[in-house]
Amino acid sequence: MSSGQDSGWFEQGQPQSPYAEPQPEAYPEQPAPYSQQPTSYQPQDYTYPQTTIPQQPGPQDWQQQYPSYGGGAVAEPQDRQPHDQDAESDYYRPEYSVLEPEPEPEPEPGYVLPAVPVSAWSMDNSRSAWISRGVLLLILMVQAGLSFRLGGSAFPSEAEYLMSGGRISGLVADGGLTGARLLSLAWALAATALMYGATRLLFNPRAALAAAAMYSVLESTAFTGRYASMHSLSLFLLAAALWLLAKTRQAHPTAVLLATPFAALAPFAAYSAALYLPTLTVLAVLTAYRFRGVGAFARGALFAVATGALCVVGVLLNGTPTGWNAHSGDSALTMLKESGQWGGIVLLVAVIGAVGYAKRARMGEMPWAEGDAPGAVRRAALGLTLCSTALLAPLYQAYLGNGSSLHIHVGFGLLFAVPMAGLGVSRLMGAHLRYPQIGIMIYVAALVVGMAQTQSLYRPPDSARMIGVMRQVVDGKGVYLSDDPEISAYYLRSATKAGQWKQAGRGDALASDVKKGTYDVIVLRTASTPDALRGVKQYRLLTVLPSPDKDSEQAPYRIWVRK
Repeated sequence: MSSGQDSGWFEQGQPQSPYAEPQPEAYPEQPAPYSQQPTSYQPQDYTYPQTTIPQQPGPQDWQQQYPSYGGGAVAEPQDRQPHDQDAESDYYRPEYSVLEPEPEPEPEPGYVLPAVPVSAWSMDNSRSAWISRGVLLLILMVQAGLSFRLGGSAFPSEAEYLMSGGRISGLVADGGLTGARLLSLAWALAATALMYGATRLLFNPRAALAAAAMYSVLESTAFTGRYASMHSLSLFLLAAALWLLAKTRQAHPTAVLLATPFAALAPFAAYSAALYLPTLTVLAVLTAYRFRGVGAFARGALFAVATGALCVVGVLLNGTPTGWNAHSGDSALTMLKESGQWGGIVLLVAVIGAVGYAKRARMGEMPWAEGDAPGAVRRAALGLTLCSTALLAPLYQAYLGNGSSLHIHVGFGLLFAVPMAGLGVSRLMGAHLRYPQIGIMIYVAALVVGMAQTQSLYRPPDSARMIGVMRQVVDGKGVYLSDDPEISAYYLRSATKAGQWKQAGRGDALASDVKKGTYDVIVLRTASTPDALRGVKQYRLLTVLPSPDKDSEQAPYRIWVRK
């Protein structure tokens, strides 16, 4: 082949490579018809040079071995000579593979969105917990405000409590009436918070907030928080036992022993708490049955035995609480009617919640949520237990015919019924707070009733003016007759002793005391002068002190002194 034919493969003036191979002749300007073109290329008289085979042959090596015509695809030979096969076997034919480039790492995001729960109120995450605590704080502030509306002088029972000289009352008395009332308020607020915690564990935070809101505006709750007595401590002990039963429901059955000291001490603070020990025993079983099955009955038995043993020890050390079986002649129908006025709204909503809970375990906020739910029998038993507990005090005191402190004892039963009432409010509002106006209406109704009752019912007698006058006529030697001897003994304890004050009677009893003439001063709270003191020669009327509050229905104080 001439050098002109090679000029298509190498540039002019450039030396040929030692590996160069003979190239085919150039195509003619007018190619032959397709049928006359050769179907394959047959190299003739070609001998590979005895040189070193390159390690990385380029594409030109393939073109030299299998040249293409017209820049098309390489046509492999169909008929090969034996020496061509030997040459091909000696020639290095590398295998090519396409490597995908490694992807570049994605840049770090500047902010990562947190995982959003399917329902913030149904899943107790940190955000909903802090929101619930904030709302609970507002509820407790409302409860404290209603309790502070019950101002005024001491009740006779408050004064008796502070003058009793008991172990606890003796310590409380050092802080005076104000300190004792603040301590009662602290116990009452803690009881509401513990009831909220128990409801949240049994149901959900939304039902717990509704329960706390309704319980905080009850007349009995406000009065217990303002009333300096052991009732608020007893209520706190019951609430602590209820919370511990809910808290240990998934733990070992022996963990229920944590609640037994609180339950056993409650009756010794206020005898009415003994009515609710059977309720706590039943709840010890119902709260754990979902997780323990038949073993929940062993938990209830352990709670009952331990609580009973501690109560026996308390009776041996401190004696039996007095007043729990005192009969009287009060009207049973009147007591039931008053109980309905104090807690009827809560009990009605609790019944609605119990019926809804027995029919359906979940409200359907998350239809796709999976997991087992309490059985219908357990749900019905829990609703029946909590609702019926609200009737224990009214029915028992109606049976005794004794309405003493009934307005306080009603609140003990409502402490157990209000968790189901909170669930009822939650069910009435619907999934995802579809009908919030219903919950608002129920709360407003309970608030208005509670405010009206705390304003008009069980107001302490205004004894400030009476005490101011009595300071001028009493000393440490006389004997005094009064309608409120506890109040006079407490406020005048610096000038007199408690034994100098006697309880005044009415009718023949008062006439007998007046006829004897042994009392230096007689203080009565009456709208008119009793017949026993009309025209008597031994005593003269010193003053009449009406209540400074014109809207008050309190009868004026009338003071007589011996001539």
